[in-house]
Amino acid sequence: MSSEASLSSAVPLARPAVPRVRVLGPRAAQASLAAELAQERHIAIELQHAILPLHDEPFDLPGLRTMVRYLPASRASGVGGDWYITAEMPDGSVLLAIGDVGGHGLEAAAGMARLRGALAGLAITGAPPDRLVGWLNALVRHVAPEHTASVVAGYFSPATLTYTWAQAGHPPPVLARGAWARALEVPDGILLGAGEAPYQLAVTQLRQGDLLLLYTDGLIERRDRPIDDALASLLEIAGHPAGDIGGYADYVVDKTSSNTDDDACFVAVHVR
Repeated sequence: MSSEASLSSAVPLARPAVPRVRVLGPRAAQASLAAELAQERHIAIELQHAILPLHDEPFDLPGLRTMVRYLPASRASGVGGDWYITAEMPDGSVLLAIGDVGGHGLEAAAGMARLRGALAGLAITGAPPDRLVGWLNALVRHVAPEHTASVVAGYFSPATLTYTWAQAGHPPPVLARGAWARALEVPDGILLGAGEAPYQLAVTQLRQGDLLLLYTDGLIERRDRPIDDALASLLEIAGHPAGDIGGYADYVVDKTSSNTDDDACFVAVHVR
């Protein structure tokens, strides 16, 4: 008998190893899912805090006294796709912008970071708001086609008290003057990512003492209420100023933000 035959008869063939599959019980699976969600919330919150500064108190910008409120739909997650920018530009104007990326959680936070960072960088060029919004639309269409988003972006001039702005599928800013408030007429502009079309420019003349409100639709939109009714309610609330800009912002948020199922961001500026 050959040595090969002898070895084959003496040594049994090895069976392939079968990997052990660990089957989690219902409680263990639930705990694992909860840990994954908690980790995603942590990352999303850290991302938001790194990109989106939140202010608890009023702050000053050239010609303006400003107050910001951020209201996540889920107090547990604490993060969404809503964002804003209030920043002084090199020429002395003030960039006032607000936007909303569809969705919630980490994906929406990433989209928010991308758009906010892009606008902050592009605005330094001094390009007019309609061009800025057009560039943002190109960014969404070619870099992040899975997203749609809305935005209002413009420059406030302390010298002329004008707000020059453009928008893409976003709710109209509200101007409160004395005991009345009205929604500004929006220039043409489709939702970011919805197609390719030109964006139009608008110029709003402001006065000392005016209040300009920028907000995302989560502040007023409700599933059981037409959007026109919700906007009318906001105008009624906005026409009753309460105290300083901080108190006024708290008043508007308190009257509008109950039972919301969407993230909301709210920026109020008082023209000085």
